[in-house]
Amino acid sequence: MSTPPPPQQSPAHQPFILPPPPPQKKSRVGVVLGVVGGVLALSIVAWAAVMVTGIGIGIGIGTDGDFPEARYRLAMPETLLDGEYKLEEDLSDSPQESYVRHAESALGGRDVQAAVAIYRPTDRGGQLNVSGMYGRFQDADDARDTWLAGAADQDGMSLARAPEDFRPSGSDVTVTCQVIAKEDLNMRVIMPMCAWNDGNTGALIGEIDPGTSSWDAKDVDLASLAERTARIRAELRQPIN
Repeated sequence: MSTPPPPQQSPAHQPFILPPPPPQKKSRVGVVLGVVGGVLALSIVAWAAVMVTGIGIGIGIGTDGDFPEARYRLAMPETLLDGEYKLEEDLSDSPQESYVRHAESALGGRDVQAAVAIYRPTDRGGQLNVSGMYGRFQDADDARDTWLAGAADQDGMSLARAPEDFRPSGSDVTVTCQVIAKEDLNMRVIMPMCAWNDGNTGALIGEIDPGTSSWDAKDVDLASLAERTARIRAELRQPIN
C-alpha cells in the first residue's frame, strides 16, 4: 500500500512581501508587476534607508511646540472611491518598532503610527498600495518630498518622471506625484505614485495597473492621479475623538 503524501503547509506570513496582482495569463509582465508591487509595499523600509543615506537627517530637531497638535489619524476602510477598490489586507500593525523610529527621525515626526494596506480593484487586475503614517510632522512639505525620494531610491528602481506638485480642487493640501520604473527580465514597467503630508497624516499611494504598466512615463496623467489621491485622503483621514 502506498503511503499518502504529507499535507502541504501554508508558508508563513511575511509582512510587506506581497503576492503579484492576478494577471489574465502567465507572462513576464505579471512577474515584473509582482516584484514592483512588493517594492512599493516595502516603502516603510525605504525610510530606514533614508537614514543611512543621510537624506532628512536633523529635520526632526525642535521643541514639542514646533510640532502641530495631533488632530487627525488614518484608518483603512473596507472600500475606497465608491467601491472601486476593496480592502484585501490591513498591515498597519505589521511594521516593526524600528521602522517607526526611523520614520520619525527621517521624516521629522513625533508620535508616529503606521497605516499600511493593500487594496484590489473590483473590476480589473492589479493592486493599490497605501503606505502611510500619522502623528505630528514638523515640516510637512519636507516629509512628503523625502518620502517620495526614498521610494524612488530603492534597489532596482529609478525615477522615470520628476515629482510635480498639484493642488486638487477643493483640497487644502499639496499632492506631489511622480513616476518610478522597474527594469527586470529585460522588461521595463512604470508605476505612478502620489504623496501628501498635512502635518498630521501622510501617505504614498501607488497603483500597479497591468493595463498601463508599459506606458511611457510622460503619457501618465499625474493631475488626475493627484485628484484621486485627494479623494482617497478624504476617505482615510479621520478626526481624533
